Amino acid sequence: MDQEDEHERQQPGQGHDYEPLEEIGAQEEYVAMDVVDDSDNESDGADDGDDDDESSDDYDVLEDLVPQDSWSSDEIDCDDDSNFGHESVSLQRLHRMLNRCRERVKHTYSFQPLRLIPCQYKAHHDAGEFPIARSGHRIIASESHLYSLGGYNPNRTPNVTRFDACMLFQELWAFNFATGRWKLLLNAENSEMPRELASNALVIYNNVLISHGGTGYPFGETCSNDCYVYTTGENPKVMLLKVTGDLPTAQYGPGIVIHNDYLYTIGGTTGFDYSCDVYRLNLQTKVWENVYICRPEMRDDPEGRYRHEVVYDGHHIYVLGGGTSHTVYDLQRIPAFNLETNRWDHFDTLPDRTVAINQDLGYPKARKCLSCVQHTTSNGDIEAFITGGLQGDFNTYFDDIWKLNLRTKQWYKIHTAVLPRPLYFHSAAHAGNGCMYIFGGIEYNEVQRDMRRRNHLFKMWMTIPKLSDICWDAITYYNRNLHKFDRATLLNAGIPQRYVNRLPPLPERMRKHASDEPSSSTFLNGLTKRMRAHLE
Repeated sequence: MDQEDEHERQQPGQGHDYEPLEEIGAQEEYVAMDVVDDSDNESDGADDGDDDDESSDDYDVLEDLVPQDSWSSDEIDCDDDSNFGHESVSLQRLHRMLNRCRERVKHTYSFQPLRLIPCQYKAHHDAGEFPIARSGHRIIASESHLYSLGGYNPNRTPNVTRFDACMLFQELWAFNFATGRWKLLLNAENSEMPRELASNALVIYNNVLISHGGTGYPFGETCSNDCYVYTTGENPKVMLLKVTGDLPTAQYGPGIVIHNDYLYTIGGTTGFDYSCDVYRLNLQTKVWENVYICRPEMRDDPEGRYRHEVVYDGHHIYVLGGGTSHTVYDLQRIPAFNLETNRWDHFDTLPDRTVAINQDLGYPKARKCLSCVQHTTSNGDIEAFITGGLQGDFNTYFDDIWKLNLRTKQWYKIHTAVLPRPLYFHSAAHAGNGCMYIFGGIEYNEVQRDMRRRNHLFKMWMTIPKLSDICWDAITYYNRNLHKFDRATLLNAGIPQRYVNRLPPLPERMRKHASDEPSSSTFLNGLTKRMRAHLE
């Protein structure tokens, strides 16, 4: 067994009996981002040994970025049972005022492709209004939101008041790119969330999220082969997908992709055995079928593995990295499952000749627990970006970022971007516009030689997107309150409908005062003045 902690025991998980989902997918829905009530979230006040305590952060490898040692909401611990009284309220108000002042002096917007940029979301939140540090979670992104599902943090036990308390985060969070705000959509208190929410797999299909596999805690003691469907509109829900057929083994750490209305799952572990078998689920009929059972001892099939990543070009599913409890697999010769022949092919990749000889001859080092996203370039090439990870000895951790062109099989090391510190058990997602987001994970401090879970969020433009996407990125950089404006005002100001649709719905309490909103000309004048002030 190879996870963050593997020697503790857990009560068996409970079963679920949800109604079958008649139709996967619906019309596009957008998340309402009203301020979340603190009672629905876990507190993130500072305490001894806090994994996401950021007061000691001293990142110095990111140039020209907003400093990491700025005010953040988790630096003030407001305990409801304390004797602060009115002083506590005053401190919170002072804290919010300082955050607003800090926002007014932010750096001038500059579009920088292939640069890692920290998303300073904590300045917009109070404690408990954003996900706390975690690892083993999964994130996925739409055009408007980033979603984070599950995860683990041994120092922050969730749901401790429940008699059947789960050691994992039974949570689904949404982060709106335009407003820079998180919202808790689902948790164990308002829905029947699954209990196996570490090292599962997550995809988007027809505007709903689908998760597959995963483990409960202790890792490997209870594993899942279920699929759960999550809707993310104004009334988010989770449902267990009722399936039939030849189901895959209950495992965690698999890789999944969607191809022609089939969900393909490859590999994973039970905590003891590892596989690279291929199964697929027909998302229309809800029937599983066994596609390929690997026999590496008999033929040239890939070895069993978990915490690998998969990318897809329409013809092959490429398996990148991964490993077992003591082994990791290299990234030079990559196994790829042929979707036409239902057989495994292998591709030898080309090294980055700009990398020094002593750096593995231009290839990324073998690793597991990495993150990976893919995007399509303007000429139709598909590129996969990998970040971080660790080797099987648990002594070597990575902070590098690499790119693989799936057509040419050429590796490129991203020299202009590097993670602040080595990171693993994190997750990454692509927003569809060429921007990659990286969230959470276990961070290794090489100086202090310690490891901490984090809830940092980073973004990196993998390519130069459309000019309209850059303009929208700049507008939302200077204006985090666009969701408070009447939609007609934004449209009349010239913001295209497709971008206005990415904003959360106007809160009900503000719709009553929509007539009091400024006109489009007033809005434009104010926007222009704010941007000019930053430029000056």
